[in-house]
Amino acid sequence: MSHLFSYDFRYDDNGYETETSVKQQDVEDSIGDIYLNLIDPATLGYGGDIDDSEHRLQTKRHGQYIAAMMDGLPDGFQVLDASQPWFSLWCLNSLSIMGVEIDDKLRKRAIETLKPLQDTNGGFCGGNRQLPHLAGSFAAVLSIIIAGSKEAYKIVDRQAMYRWLMTMKNPDGSFSMHKDGETDVRGIYCAMAIASLINIMTPELTKGSAEFIGRCQTCEGGIGPFPGVESHGGYTLCGLAALEILDRMDVLNLTRLSRWMVARQMAFEGGFNGRTNKLVDGCYSYWVGGAFPILQKALNRRAQDDYLYDRAALQRYILACCQDSKKGMGGLRDKPGMSPDLYHTMYCLAGLSLAQHYVGVDFERVQMVGEKTSVYSVPMRIMQWDVYPKHDLVLGVRSNALVPVHPVYSIPFKPLASCIKYFYSLSPLDKSFM
Repeated sequence: MSHLFSYDFRYDDNGYETETSVKQQDVEDSIGDIYLNLIDPATLGYGGDIDDSEHRLQTKRHGQYIAAMMDGLPDGFQVLDASQPWFSLWCLNSLSIMGVEIDDKLRKRAIETLKPLQDTNGGFCGGNRQLPHLAGSFAAVLSIIIAGSKEAYKIVDRQAMYRWLMTMKNPDGSFSMHKDGETDVRGIYCAMAIASLINIMTPELTKGSAEFIGRCQTCEGGIGPFPGVESHGGYTLCGLAALEILDRMDVLNLTRLSRWMVARQMAFEGGFNGRTNKLVDGCYSYWVGGAFPILQKALNRRAQDDYLYDRAALQRYILACCQDSKKGMGGLRDKPGMSPDLYHTMYCLAGLSLAQHYVGVDFERVQMVGEKTSVYSVPMRIMQWDVYPKHDLVLGVRSNALVPVHPVYSIPFKPLASCIKYFYSLSPLDKSFM
């Protein structure tokens, strides 16, 4: 099947060369060389018919790459000592999205890695004897959920986590990433994600957070890190996901947001950039692509309406440009010419999964959630999301199909459901800790 594509979609600087336009054209040249191999030369006169039938996700190689990185990171990774929970998440979630079962050996290793990183006063640190950090705590909690056992779940000290989150809370509704640390939309997302997953949501914790995110929407339409700063794809996902958890989309201008988000998909490359006049990057396959299902729900769009971006074009970019088939390397990357890494591997896979599977909600179930008390609404809002197989669109060979992921949390549905079942069977937090 030939999907919408034209070699004529390439960037035109209208005769005004800038540093930005030169970099854009360089990237398009490298991607164009790849796409030319997929185009019937006889059709180039009218843009080119591209053949997407043989794209193949190199799952085995990617699994080998992750396994090699888990066996021992190169020396240069010492500078990322404060990202230990993230390495756990990138590895575990990538494997999980590719359908690899997390066995007892890997589960035990995850527990042994993450348990010492929990601070006695709450939260998880990026490394041993470091400060607890919201991003590290988010990655640690998601890793524990993917590990998926009661032994893993019991690592999390919910009472201490709640107390610590409240110390990170600012009067304006935002959260600091760590003690005396920076404040931006990421903090709200990490805090709301953690709280919603381990059943520690309270009015005190959420007060003012939705309004802070609303103030971060820019004149462009996207969401910036804090008020008055440029829109960014990553912060837009964080803001939208947090508002979905809070059920507060009312603070956003969805028309402006929609316009900004659709403009992030690059016409020629098919992937997304994160900001206006920036280059395509594979990681935005999730950071922007993952925001579209949430936007879809906010706009009350049904599955038959499809997402507001070209799902096939994004898959083409990931499969053809974010894998290095020539060198036979595993792992996924930012763009051609870049090396693969665990971060891009996970977010390319998460974005690819969301482009393959239509993930949305049954609006009758949404209405039912709205009629329930707040005690039940959080887990129901999480689990009202579902996969609609008849709207699947898997580019290339059928074996490319990945495990569907939840757009708000970027992890597969199965471990998420197990987590909700466990944590929402526990007693509410002791009032003395609130």
